[in-house]
Amino acid sequence: MNTKELEMLGGIICLTISLLLGYREYLNWKSIKKDDYILKSFSIQKSAGIIIFFVAGVVLIYRYFSNFLSTV
Repeated sequence: MNTKELEMLGGIICLTISLLLGYREYLNWKSIKKDDYILKSFSIQKSAGIIIFFVAGVVLIYRYFSNFLSTV
């Protein structure tokens, strides 16, 4: 495996993790009571981490395809 294939694999893993954790966090967010601000603040912090994983996955996949299309 070369580095480009590892970028693609890393991007797919990051996107999969972010989508699974995002769905789980969405279900948890719906179950939190409206006046429980401590749990909501933790949920917002976890959501920021999920967004970072998603962006990292998109960037890794974009880097793979941008170099792939320029070499074809």
